[in-house]
Amino acid sequence: MGEKKVTMRQIAKVCGCSLATVSYALNHSGQGKISSATRLRVIDTAKRLNYPTTRTIRGKKNRAAILVTTVDGESVGRRLHLTDLAMHLEAELLELGIPSVILRLRDLVEDWRKILAVSPSVIFVLDGGCQAVAHVNPPCVTPMIFVDCDNNDPLYYKILPDYPSMFRQAQHQLGRKDLFLMAEPVRSGQLMTLLSQDFAPEDVYFHNGQQSLSAFVEAHWGRKGVVVGDLLGVEMCAHLPPQDLAVICSLDDPGLFPPQTILLPTPNASKAKAAASVASDLLTLDYDPTQGNRILVGADFPTNG
Repeated sequence: MGEKKVTMRQIAKVCGCSLATVSYALNHSGQGKISSATRLRVIDTAKRLNYPTTRTIRGKKNRAAILVTTVDGESVGRRLHLTDLAMHLEAELLELGIPSVILRLRDLVEDWRKILAVSPSVIFVLDGGCQAVAHVNPPCVTPMIFVDCDNNDPLYYKILPDYPSMFRQAQHQLGRKDLFLMAEPVRSGQLMTLLSQDFAPEDVYFHNGQQSLSAFVEAHWGRKGVVVGDLLGVEMCAHLPPQDLAVICSLDDPGLFPPQTILLPTPNASKAKAAASVASDLLTLDYDPTQGNRILVGADFPTNG
């Protein structure tokens, strides 16, 4: 005789929750006000008991919300970068049969009901923090994926460039370790820390209008450095010798830069592909919850971090 199939009732008993909660969790339903932690515990238990969770995406009424955050002193370069990332993500999701809505917002809590109005099955946050999720009302029960940002919350997947690896590449290719850093402004505090932690404070410049660009350039003339952001990189190549710069770029258009410039590409197309793949796994429950949920994107390919 074959083994009996595991039932939702058995999962509910192991988790110490109701049958309805298990159903809501496994179907990513927004009807039940269950926490992300409960949902994750139910899914982990289901997979551990070999409950047949894998489902298909196509044919289901899935929809994604892509949230593009804004910051004070936002530069044109940041807007272009995130808009390009959102459009690549929209295209990748459409390939999976998931239509999406792109929303620009300043405050997740204030705009939460507007987000829920589009009835998303999965939410992508581009360069935003996760702390606000705990304060939204009604509580968030939708899978969320953070792209181009970082946080320590184990409930959420994060997709971001492998900055430490690229900084090491920049040191190697520029032939020195005492580099300066110039970057577009970011909203994710942890990402800002990740970007700047290996640089002296006086060698870090965020393009948010709070520092004088000309003063920073003058103070670092004759030095070599890393620039994060395509348009900022183009601008810096007009102020500093291009051969003294390593640019971490995402628009996949090397023709923007002088040929002497060292380019470290983390294409938005690659990040979008990784994020869409994660969404597919989450919506079909076809993933291993014991694996890391921080995906680092290198020059051309994503790897688990």
